Parts: sequence; structure tokens; C-alpha cells
Amino acid sequence: MTTLTLPIKLSSGVQRAMAEHRAVLAMESTVLTHGLPYPDNFEVLKILEQLCTDSGVEPATIIVLDGIAHIGMDEADIANLKDKMQNREQLHKFGRRELPIAMVKGLSGGTTVSATMLLAYYSGIKVFSTGGIGGVHRGWERTLDISSDLKALAEIPVIVVSAGCKAILDIPATLEYLETSGVPVFGWQTHDFPAFYSRKSGLKIDKVDSAKQLADIYKTMMALDAKSSGIILANPVPIAQEIPQEQISIHIEKAIQAAEDMGVGGKNLTPYLLSFLAESTQGLSVATNLALLKNNVIIGAQIAKELV
Repeated sequence: MTTLTLPIKLSSGVQRAMAEHRAVLAMESTVLTHGLPYPDNFEVLKILEQLCTDSGVEPATIIVLDGIAHIGMDEADIANLKDKMQNREQLHKFGRRELPIAMVKGLSGGTTVSATMLLAYYSGIKVFSTGGIGGVHRGWERTLDISSDLKALAEIPVIVVSAGCKAILDIPATLEYLETSGVPVFGWQTHDFPAFYSRKSGLKIDKVDSAKQLADIYKTMMALDAKSSGIILANPVPIAQEIPQEQISIHIEKAIQAAEDMGVGGKNLTPYLLSFLAESTQGLSVATNLALLKNNVIIGAQIAKELV
């Protein structure tokens, strides 16, 4: 049987870091391709990658360009992405399921949590920082709308640092699904699962006190079972940028009702809801999203250094 060589390219920085046994942190790219307008998205990319570098960790923003999965981007790759931004319709959103199609057809686009986890693990990267994971959507009893992120977390042993799951989701059902799937969920110095924009959901989880403690848990898990699940580290948004749950919930209910009225569902639902929230909160939700992204990179970098 012929071994297939996959179109995966490590940036020069990631290659050097791995050769020198330095820490590397994975980051997803849908915030660039679908989450923020141009040129704000590239300013955010620069900020997040600089936070990584300042922490002594090599950033590996993962993206697919012309069918090639890039693990970290060189200047030429960033220039290529900027060119593609002139026609955003050619930029897709790739989950784990769509990666083979993207590679064979030479497509370009951002990677979601599930795809980023897979590519990170394939490349030898153990830690991935993102905003919030996907999960079980509200009304799942009718729609069966459950993100493939959860299946990826059950099957790919990567630590995912996030501010919990997106607040638009059914958070109790998401945590129940993760428990059933055997995915450990830890709070960063807290027993309260964060609700993305808000620091607390009222749902209790196990707490870790340090990056070393979580790294030791990961090492022990892998020693017990190399085919283990991923781990979620739920990192609350900084207090200064928090939107209290009672405040953001009003906007979320309006967003969900508007989506139902418009008949929006499937893969278009989350982008629609987040866009609605951005407008409804007059940009406050976007500012909070950026704050938690930065916070997750800082904590993710600490953990990555403990796993070198």
C-alpha cells in the first residue's frame, strides 16, 4: 500500500522551534477568515502571535491555503492570505470533515477547532488556544445540532485552552456530552465553568492551579492511554472585559429568536448569532472576544512550555 504524503507545511519558525525543542502553541484561523473584518483581522493576528513570542513560545496559526495546511505562517503566506481577502467568498471554513476535500481540491480557508486540533496533533503540537469551543446548540432536541468539535475533543489528545464553550450554546448539555465522551474539563484556577463572555455559568468543574499541574495531568493521561481524549482548560475572561451573564443573556435570546425567524440553521447559525450579538451589544461582545483570545494565548503558552 502506497503511503500518501499529505500537503502539510510547517512555517520556518515552527520548524526551528521544533528542531531546537522549544514550545509551540497552535491557534485557529477562522477568526481571521470569518470572524473579523479586514484589516482588523491581521492586526489581531499580529497581537496574538506577539503575545506568544513574548512568552517564549513559537506561534503556529493553522490555516489552509491553496490546499496546503500551514502550521504557522511565513510572511509569504500572510501576503497570500491578504490577497485572498479581496474576495472572501473564496475563503471557506474547514472542520475536520472538510480537510481532505480542501486538500484535494486546492481550496483555501480557516480551520475550526476540530480541524485545528487534528492538524496540531498530526504536527506534534500538544496545546491549542482558541476563543470558545463549539458544542450542543439550544434546541438540540429538535435539530440534533451538535458541533463536531466535541467529537474531536473525544478523540484527539490535545489540550484546548478556551473561555468555555460559546455562550449561545446549551452549556449544561455541552458539559454533559463531554462527560459522556470522557473528555476532562478543568477550570483555570476556578471551579466554575466560564460562559465565554461571562466568568461564571454556575456549573461546577474540577480546578487546576498551575500550568505544571495540567501538564502533569496530560502526561499521566497519555502514559495510561496513548489514544486518550483531548483536555479542555476553561479559562475565564479577564474581569475588566467580562459581560455579566444577566446582561449578555438578553442579547443572546434576541439573537436566537432572530435566527429562528430568519430560518438560519446548520453551519450558518453560529456566525449569524455572533454577528447579531456584535451589532446588538454595539461591539462590546467583539471587544470581550478579543480580550479572552489574548488571555487564552497567554495561558496556553505557559502550558506549552511545561510540555517541551
